[in-house]
Amino acid sequence: MKFKKFALVLAIVLMAGTLTPAFASPFADVPADHWAYDAIVQLAAAGLIEGYPDGTYGGSRMMTRYEAAMVFARALQRLEGQIAAIDLLPELDKIKAELMAEIEAAKAAAAAAAEKQPIETTVVERVIVEKELDEEAAARIRAAEVATEALAGDMAYLEARMLGLMDGIRYDLEQLKAQQEAHEAAYVEPPSMDEIEALIAKRIEESILEAAAAAKETTIIERVVATTPELTKEDVEFIAEALIRTQVQRLELMIEENRAMIAALSDWVNDLDSDVSTLKEDVAGLKSSVAELEKIKMSGSLSLKGEKKVGAGSWTLTQTGKVSLTIKASDATTVKTFVDWELAPFDKGAAQLNNYYVEVTSSTPLSRLLVGKILKANLSPFGYVLASADYGFGGLAKVDIIDNLSAQLLIAQKGKDDGKADAALALEYKFSDAIGLRLKGKATKPYSGMFEGYAAGAGLFGKVAGIEYTGDFAMDFDTVKEKNYIGVATLKTEFSGLKLDGKVVFKEKNYDITKPLVNNDDNRLSVEGGVETKLSMLTLKGRAYYEGLPEKAVTGAAVGDKDILAFRADASASFDLFVPVTVTAEYSAAKQGSGDMVQHALAKIEVAKTGDYGLRYGVNAAYEKNLWKDPDNPNWKDPKQYTTNDEVRIGANIGYGLDLSSAKFDVDYKAAFTLPTQPKDQNMTLTHKLDIAYGFTKDVKLTFGGTVKQTIAGKNDISNQFGYTAGLTVAF
Repeated sequence: MKFKKFALVLAIVLMAGTLTPAFASPFADVPADHWAYDAIVQLAAAGLIEGYPDGTYGGSRMMTRYEAAMVFARALQRLEGQIAAIDLLPELDKIKAELMAEIEAAKAAAAAAAEKQPIETTVVERVIVEKELDEEAAARIRAAEVATEALAGDMAYLEARMLGLMDGIRYDLEQLKAQQEAHEAAYVEPPSMDEIEALIAKRIEESILEAAAAAKETTIIERVVATTPELTKEDVEFIAEALIRTQVQRLELMIEENRAMIAALSDWVNDLDSDVSTLKEDVAGLKSSVAELEKIKMSGSLSLKGEKKVGAGSWTLTQTGKVSLTIKASDATTVKTFVDWELAPFDKGAAQLNNYYVEVTSSTPLSRLLVGKILKANLSPFGYVLASADYGFGGLAKVDIIDNLSAQLLIAQKGKDDGKADAALALEYKFSDAIGLRLKGKATKPYSGMFEGYAAGAGLFGKVAGIEYTGDFAMDFDTVKEKNYIGVATLKTEFSGLKLDGKVVFKEKNYDITKPLVNNDDNRLSVEGGVETKLSMLTLKGRAYYEGLPEKAVTGAAVGDKDILAFRADASASFDLFVPVTVTAEYSAAKQGSGDMVQHALAKIEVAKTGDYGLRYGVNAAYEKNLWKDPDNPNWKDPKQYTTNDEVRIGANIGYGLDLSSAKFDVDYKAAFTLPTQPKDQNMTLTHKLDIAYGFTKDVKLTFGGTVKQTIAGKNDISNQFGYTAGLTVAF
């Protein structure tokens, strides 16, 4: 039987999908010497696999079910396309006709042979009798007869199977063409994983059976018979049939193993999907837990310090602390609690709360509620109707009534012995960015009695042409109803790196709520202006102040005797001359009436450097003329704050820091020399200070310090005073 054409057609179909030319590696992470290089290049060239957007193959990554479906779908699409492109239908029809003709011819030959069988048998029997063939030859003849019968049966089975497969292939090709036309007409949903696996297994099985049938090609059998005379054609066909069946069984076993592997891979992917789903749930739960934890935040510091100040005779022990607790009660509401305290255990009753409050902020109409100590920084809405001072205890609420309209209410008491409380209300409406209106009022309520101490005010605010402005007017009805008002106007703008501001205050003598002037008892008017700019490394600031317009009847003095005129200029520059250098200069001057102009000047240079290996060092020098009377709170507008004392100060410091795993050790030494130059014959001082710190972590630190202050009254007159500190600080 002739199967050569049929085998050739099937070989073209089966091999067209696997014979691909060699290309250079399409992926950056697959070198040419990799053990899977050829397979990866072959699959990539065939279009079955693709890399990731970064140009890599990602061989160590696990394949998902989605990626597997894409590979299987590409393979199936490629195979179907190649089969459709070859167009086997005419060739299959031709092969089928030839096979039918050969089958009919074989049947006719078999019938003719059956008619001649008795004669041939007689001839064989006569030859056996005459030549007395041995038993081995007789056995071979019987085996050949059995093989002939078996081969005839197998041939009939294979012929029927062959015809069935050809009809199946024809049906598949027609289906593929129909699917191709359907694909062109509309989108077809990609096959499922199970459909891909079943179709691939079916195609492999059919290809193996077809290849097995082709292995019985007549030309191969004839070649074996021609080269092996001792074997007949029937013997070779029988042996080939047995070998084919064995090979088919092996291939079927391999198919089953592949099916098992695919099933195992599918189960593994399902397990992986389950693990991923579980992991996603765990991550979601973790995010939820973190969100819950983030709703509560606590921070602060605790410090315990013992100190013997220079010149003091005893130690003092203080414990200070700050704790801030923030709770996000909901997406709309946040609650914050803060406490700042100081305790002195060795002093009875020496405990104080520097600050404490509970603050609720919300996106609801009641947008802010503050209960506790009310610092003066919170009183700006009540400007000029309330004194600029802290309230020891009270409550402050802000209500957003409608868009751009809000109200703030304050009820507070300055101290426990005050005996009265202040109540204030402020309304604010913003018409636009250019203009807004404030209305405010205050009343004081003693613990016993009716309200008293009234005050009321109004104001405008806004921004026009880049200029921010405010205007406030307030009246104090505490004692009298005349000359009891104040008016304040401010301007502020910035352009081309230049900052400008100005302020004008007019206050009558019976307004006594705030003290905005230097000489509040006599003067009524003040005008102040300032300018600031930065030029490269140089920062310049300047301010001017005038106060005057007293009432002649009150002062009984000539016009201008109570006037105050003051100026202030500041300049600073920072640059690097192998080491960081900062230069600062200050100048202030003030005068009252016809008195002399008093001046203050300061020139200072600082060099600070953090070197290698944890070393740090610095030096500084300053000259100050006419020291401030209150160095901690100088008022350059008041001529009474200027003194006639001058001094020179020189300082130096050196330190070393050493990292010890998670801990850190620091030691610092500072020296400061003060030389008074005016008036003469003042004592010089030289101060030495040594600080040692050990940080268990950046938030837990143990400190020790010692100070020696040397007072030099003369050449051989030096006195020493000592001071010590020790403390532990914990931040969280």
